[in-house]
Amino acid sequence: MSNRFYDAGAAGYDQIFGFASREFVPTLLRLARLAPGHRVLDVATGTGIAAEAASGVVGPMGFVIAADISVPMLDQARKRLSRLPNVSFAVENGQALTFPDANFDTVLCSMGLMMFPDHAKGLSEFHRVLKNDGRAAVSVNTAPDRAIHGRVRAAIVRYMPPRAAAEAHHFSLGDERTLRTLFEAIGFREIETTREVRHFTFPSFDAFFDPIEEGVGYMGQEFITLPLEVRWQVREDLRSDFEGLGRPGGPITLPLEVTFGSGRK
Repeated sequence: MSNRFYDAGAAGYDQIFGFASREFVPTLLRLARLAPGHRVLDVATGTGIAAEAASGVVGPMGFVIAADISVPMLDQARKRLSRLPNVSFAVENGQALTFPDANFDTVLCSMGLMMFPDHAKGLSEFHRVLKNDGRAAVSVNTAPDRAIHGRVRAAIVRYMPPRAAAEAHHFSLGDERTLRTLFEAIGFREIETTREVRHFTFPSFDAFFDPIEEGVGYMGQEFITLPLEVRWQVREDLRSDFEGLGRPGGPITLPLEVTFGSGRK
């Protein structure tokens, strides 16, 4: 997924995906062993959903740095979090963090690591900035048919084959063993992985897809760059696919399955 789509779609992120991703944040914080007083770095913070939850746990004696490579996303996070005295903001590339070694008790990355060009380089940076015995916790997508917009992307790839490699990379960490192996290779200890799924219901296919067609959020921004004939075909393919699961014109329910990994330095 290109950063330009996230930049352009930042204002619509919560509408298109944030409402769902927040459901998985409690598990992320639990696996991170977050506690009062912790110094936390939230990498790829997006609109600050995980950072907001973390700030409440660490309390006034702790603090959270909400970091993102996307300035427009960070602007959205500021709107959410500016009232919180224990949160600050930083424009950061998760693969080349500017913080010194051994600086944080906890590193969080909610639904972000799978989008890094080099997953290992990102996780290695998380490890570097952690104090000894600090923990990193991440969450990632599992498979296209288990992601809210996964089928949209799969339909796009059918008509735009050059995008297939990027999609395969996006979902390559979804298997628990793969994620565990990556944590082990970086040098983490006491590694834990788990998987959760939630289901989200939309009143109709149109209620789900209209915002995308209007360019809302990162998915919408990607969609509106497609040739007109591809946009039309993708929509019709998806309508047939989704409505085949239930009554035409009726509600559709889509899964979001997430794999979590955490480890201690």
